[in-house]
Amino acid sequence: MPFYEEGEARVYYNDSAFLNPKAKLIRDMSVAFMRAAVPKSSSVLDCTAATGIRGIRYALEAGMKDVTLLDINRKASLLAKKNAALNKTKCKVMNKSIQEFANTCGARFGVIDLDPFGGVTPYVHDIMKIISDNGYVMLTATDGAVLCGAHPKACVKAYDAVPLHDELGHETGIRLLAGYVARVAAQFNLGIEVVMAISHIHYMRLFMRVSHGSDRATSSVNELGYAYHCGKCFYHHSEKALLPTMTLCPNCGSKLSIGGKIWLGKLYGRDIMAEMEKEMRDMGLAGAELKPLQTMLGELDSPLFYMIPKITKHLGTKSVSPNAVIEHLRKQGYMATKTAFDPSGVKTDAPLVEVEQTVRRLSA
Repeated sequence: MPFYEEGEARVYYNDSAFLNPKAKLIRDMSVAFMRAAVPKSSSVLDCTAATGIRGIRYALEAGMKDVTLLDINRKASLLAKKNAALNKTKCKVMNKSIQEFANTCGARFGVIDLDPFGGVTPYVHDIMKIISDNGYVMLTATDGAVLCGAHPKACVKAYDAVPLHDELGHETGIRLLAGYVARVAAQFNLGIEVVMAISHIHYMRLFMRVSHGSDRATSSVNELGYAYHCGKCFYHHSEKALLPTMTLCPNCGSKLSIGGKIWLGKLYGRDIMAEMEKEMRDMGLAGAELKPLQTMLGELDSPLFYMIPKITKHLGTKSVSPNAVIEHLRKQGYMATKTAFDPSGVKTDAPLVEVEQTVRRLSA
């Protein structure tokens, strides 16, 4: 049986327990998050464990002393148990579905990690039954084509929200996912705080703090609303609202695309993310492995961005560097940054007309 090594862990894997080496960055970030934010005494549930590599790494590299590895697949559970012993951890292994486990375990967990194959919607309701007050949920969706609008009917069916299928799709997809979690959490009188959100290859990963209380649940759902985007001039806008209020682009008069409900609150908890960067360095990570987190640390934490090549094409100008646009906008007194959602994107509080004027000046 083949081995796979990652971090301090060494695990067996086979056809019964999926393991994707390309998801290493996500797992590295998750270990760094555990080291930066979570007390070692916290109980941890890896509820789609497969080989057990995430939970095992939490035990080995973050010092988590109470880790449960859960998987519905019997062969995967046996393999996870073998891997837990191989790495000399005390991880407990359970062979149950998430639904059965949530209804019978009689416990709450300080951290729940969910990384299923595909979408998360069948499991979020059950997770909310067993998360501790002020606990953390780490949640990964791999149905990016649904969340980003390639299959809008499937998105409405699964997430009860309309996606945007355009250059903003990855950001609005993450926000749509967070919005869904916020709505389900509110049913349990739970509010969410997004600590970090990342879109990486076909993974969308949320790190959230969950807290109990009617006021917190209400505050959380008040962060929901709609994104508006013009496919002609690339105007965008967002608003926290119960229902959408716009239909036509105020810039060019074209019909707007409307996405929602989505999460319009913060995506980045700077203090924890700064500690995560330190932890990743301590783990021996550098260069390209740190770049996504560093970009997010410097990113303007507000909804939506402008794709500069789209704007230059619309205006009929020469190409301009996003970095040059950022520098010029800052000189004009606006906030402007790169975005982790697209290397050609610029986040700014400047209106579209100012972005267009900047592009024209820079391309002259």
